[in-house]
Amino acid sequence: MSETDISDELQMMMRMGTVSSSEWQAYTWKNELAVQKSRIIQLIGEAISDDETEHNPYHMLERAIGIAAVCMRRLLECRLVTDRFRDSQLTVHEVYRKKDGEWREPFFRNTAGEIFNNYDLTSRHRKTSSPKIISDKMLHARVIGILSGSVYMPDGLLIASDTQSRKQLFHFTSAEIAAVFDAFLTDRVRIEADGYVGEGTIEVFAKRD
Repeated sequence: MSETDISDELQMMMRMGTVSSSEWQAYTWKNELAVQKSRIIQLIGEAISDDETEHNPYHMLERAIGIAAVCMRRLLECRLVTDRFRDSQLTVHEVYRKKDGEWREPFFRNTAGEIFNNYDLTSRHRKTSSPKIISDKMLHARVIGILSGSVYMPDGLLIASDTQSRKQLFHFTSAEIAAVFDAFLTDRVRIEADGYVGEGTIEVFAKRD
């Protein structure tokens, strides 16, 4: 490349301005997730005890769950967790849709409409699910409710996405939902590797240990 070509290219680059950026960081999303974890635990407690508060705990709970889910998704999508954690299975409990009985579609304005008609709230079933699936379901929550005073299941949070809700709900006690958040918060990436899959290819890889 001649000196003239280099000069022309430099001038072109200067006319285009600059783009400043950084690398994705885990602490920004983890800090916010930790805040929302505390709020969710507090709000579940307020809803169950029917405390008098200046805010509506159910409204604040919907907001906190949405923000927490975004934080979880960003940690996964930006590869800010280890590959081992990303591919792991976390413990959840599911409440199944009633086998008998006619399904009643809840009104859009209700966060837990027709819940006793549609689901078998006499039992929950221990399952496992990936961090991505859990965060996806929380982000797209169609059902958000608080179960309390049941002789069949412990007090806790009922939550399901729009597609999930036709089959089952997640049920979490306060300790169980805290454990899901803690799994994200305690995971630490210590070794990072990024590169191209092969010579001459545009496909890239990322490894996180």
